[in-house]
Amino acid sequence: MPDEAFGQTLGRYKLLERVGEGGCGVVYVAEQIESVRRRVALKVIKLGMDTKQVVARFEAERQALAMMDHPNIAKVLDAGTTDVGRPFFVMELVRGIRITDYCDQSNLSIRERLDLFIKVCQAIQHAHQ
Repeated sequence: MPDEAFGQTLGRYKLLERVGEGGCGVVYVAEQIESVRRRVALKVIKLGMDTKQVVARFEAERQALAMMDHPNIAKVLDAGTTDVGRPFFVMELVRGIRITDYCDQSNLSIRERLDLFIKVCQAIQHAHQ
């Protein structure tokens, strides 16, 4: 069974480009095509990784993310399953560059870098709570 292809739809989302991959999931830029039109990030379990244990961990991740309310954590907008039963979730799409590249390009001082790092730590602390 082929992996999701660009232009394919999952529910009301059309896959546009692959932007990342982790241990058990793949993240795409997708376009929501029903209700409202907008670009989103869509994460789906990789082919072959849809064991009961991985699916349970993935569903726990999407539930935990859906409960978060922090300005520096992208919000979960929707969730569903593919036609073959692989779960996915949809989040705000946040475009950007690596934080180190941002710091270098913006010529941030040590103090400014630490202030930015504190914001990252606060978001992580919120997630862990």
